[in-house]
Amino acid sequence: MSIAAATGQESSDLARDIQVVGTISLAHFFSHFYQFSLPFLFPLIRAEYGVDFAELGLLVTIFYGCSGLAQTAAGFLVDRLGPPRILAGGLGLLAASMAAVALVPAFWMMFPAAALAGIGNSVFHPADYSIMSHRIGAGRVGKAFAVHAVSGTLGYAAAPVAMVSLAEATSWHWALLTGALAGGAACLVVVARQKLLRGDAPARARAVSGSAATHVSAFAALRQPAVLLCFSFFLLMAVPSVGMSGFLATVLQRLFATPIATTAAALTAYLAGSALGVLLGGVLADRMRRHERIVMASVACSAALFLAVGLVGFPPLALGAVLAVAGCSAGIATPSRDMLVRAAAAASATGKVFGFAYSGFDLGSALAPPCLGFLLDRGLTQWVMPVIATSLLLVIISALNLAGQPRPATASP
Repeated sequence: MSIAAATGQESSDLARDIQVVGTISLAHFFSHFYQFSLPFLFPLIRAEYGVDFAELGLLVTIFYGCSGLAQTAAGFLVDRLGPPRILAGGLGLLAASMAAVALVPAFWMMFPAAALAGIGNSVFHPADYSIMSHRIGAGRVGKAFAVHAVSGTLGYAAAPVAMVSLAEATSWHWALLTGALAGGAACLVVVARQKLLRGDAPARARAVSGSAATHVSAFAALRQPAVLLCFSFFLLMAVPSVGMSGFLATVLQRLFATPIATTAAALTAYLAGSALGVLLGGVLADRMRRHERIVMASVACSAALFLAVGLVGFPPLALGAVLAVAGCSAGIATPSRDMLVRAAAAASATGKVFGFAYSGFDLGSALAPPCLGFLLDRGLTQWVMPVIATSLLLVIISALNLAGQPRPATASP
């Protein structure tokens, strides 16, 4: 092949990769957007229906519970039916369910709608990562994972502004309905780009799954030590995520009388640093083969900084700086973490492995709040940040063990 032809092929592949990542990142944006849509409308919903916050909180519990429980099953469907159609179906179900929440005439009818929304939300990680693993060029997978992760963060950031602004201009019903219509439009984009997202991945997966050397039972892939380590990896990573967002303000207020506004500003710096770190981590993930080393180094740095935040009463600017660096360090680990999961999955089992691994994050998100809350209720506030730091040290142990596991054949583009 001539240099000109090779350059043209590379440009074509890059353009294809950008379209693929852009499409699934759009869908991922709405997955995270909807997760933050309802909570910011709770005061208005409460005023209209006369319910308490415990009942409103149950909507969120049902959503995340159904999403976590259905995620592995969604992974099986991704591997059997193909990720593009499952992604389109999940986004469509999620958008329709949010529209139902806006339109139902009674509060109790929100609960089945929230359950359906959770089921729709369960498809994104197994479908998106399966598509990227099969369709993105080998030298750009880490960057694709990074852009995909940042799109979710942008969804989180956009939801409060959009929902509150729309609710103030119209009503909470129209705010949710407008968000649902926008998600429906995104679903049409995913449907229109089914061929782009599919490529030849189904044929390749069938070839791999039909090979006598690689054929395994439906659940055998999930029993592999490397996959179980990925599950534990995500479960442990949920502790700092939940702990920082839900408990840091209380911890710092009790330990050092830090104003809540100061902690909120520092958390904003943490999230901004995390987004930057994810993008940097994507570049590193594509340039380095030993992804466990990136994870271990960045996670160890975050653990040390989290521990320092729990031991030292930093002034406001220093607190923001320390948390920004901690967030950046934690973000750098994200693409390499996902590359480790990709390496643990056989080509025919990418969806189910990513679905199972990410269900560990949902389980960790469910278990961490009562555990950390127990420490606060017992007056053991000083132990919250050390527990968070310890969870990250256990992540390092998981990464070390994962590095020593044999790797099945992964899907290459």
